[in-house]
Amino acid sequence: MLSEHHIPVTRTARYYTLGEFNENTKDIWIVLHGHRQLAGKFIMQFEDLSDSGSLLYAPEGLMRLYIKGDGGDVGASWMTKEDRDSDINDYVNYLDRLFFDEIEPKAKLHNLKINALGFSQGSATLARWLTLGKAEINKAVFWCGSLAHDIDYSKYPELKDTEIHQVFAAKDPYYKSDFPPSQIQLLKSAGIEPKSYIFDGGHEISVQLMRDASIL
Repeated sequence: MLSEHHIPVTRTARYYTLGEFNENTKDIWIVLHGHRQLAGKFIMQFEDLSDSGSLLYAPEGLMRLYIKGDGGDVGASWMTKEDRDSDINDYVNYLDRLFFDEIEPKAKLHNLKINALGFSQGSATLARWLTLGKAEINKAVFWCGSLAHDIDYSKYPELKDTEIHQVFAAKDPYYKSDFPPSQIQLLKSAGIEPKSYIFDGGHEISVQLMRDASIL
């Protein structure tokens, strides 16, 4: 008889930082990459933020895969549809561990705000972490990605105390034209009023686009 079982194991998670932590640090940003991206490359898109005094953290998804075929460039993913509940539990615990062991102590030392941004697949990851995890942040940005569809956001009133931004691309090839209003309504129906912005571009992110969206 076939039976499925699970056993917790210890593994090593990778994350990157960009910027310096000192008395001049103005805030902290946690940036979550999209599917088939690597955290080290992703965080470099925010170099202008570190140059202006922000300290950035980019955790990397626990699953790695070849982007094309059986070799060549490698990317990472936060989860797939296979054994998804275990993957979600693992990355929520991982992000909580990084937050409480490394990020929050630094923020408390100089009374810094902690912000987080999820790009593409990282958006759903961010949504699950903020609801299923224990961390609380000042600002959450969901960029060119969908919220986790299986979360009842009305059960998490603490999100009302978080400044939430939803950013969409007018020429995003991955989503239809009704995607932005449906995502905005998902939060509004839970009593959460997000700030929304649609930029004239594709599936991309940059510090300048963040400025254009009045996030910085």
